Amino acid sequence: MADQCHNVIRRDLLASIQRMGNLMKRVLSLVVLSVTVAGALVAGQEKPNFSGTWKLSTEAADMFTPPQLTVTQDVKTMTVTSTSQMGEFKTLYSLDGTETKSPLDFNGTTIERVTKTTWDGNKLVLTITSNFDGQSFESKAVWALGTDGTLQIDLTRPDFQGGGGPVTTKASYKKS
Repeated sequence: MADQCHNVIRRDLLASIQRMGNLMKRVLSLVVLSVTVAGALVAGQEKPNFSGTWKLSTEAADMFTPPQLTVTQDVKTMTVTSTSQMGEFKTLYSLDGTETKSPLDFNGTTIERVTKTTWDGNKLVLTITSNFDGQSFESKAVWALGTDGTLQIDLTRPDFQGGGGPVTTKASYKKS
């Protein structure tokens, strides 16, 4: 009788272990599936491509806001040509976070600039360190595509005229 009882307990225990094993397999499968789907969603969030010719659709906030930008972009770089009354300026940005030198020549004066880019979700953040006549200052531009297809650029820079805290200008461009 003890053997029979022992066999029943053993059989029930094995069945329980097998059910738990099946449950663990299901749970593990769900975990693996969740991780795979989450990874695919993150990988599927492509960075925006800002390529095109963009015309300012709002009033220029200041003399530093160009009325037109022409942008070419690939996976590694973005080239921006800004056109204004001061002329045409071409700047190359590396999109992998590598610092890029982009001196700005204006009326015989050179402003040394180094830019580093980072992605904040689908926003491109450009941190620009400039050196002019021994004075160094930092500006930050945040580029984003609006849901309506507009290019939004928020630029935070030092207050060159008033000497106060940083000044942020917002510009909105439409593709032409």
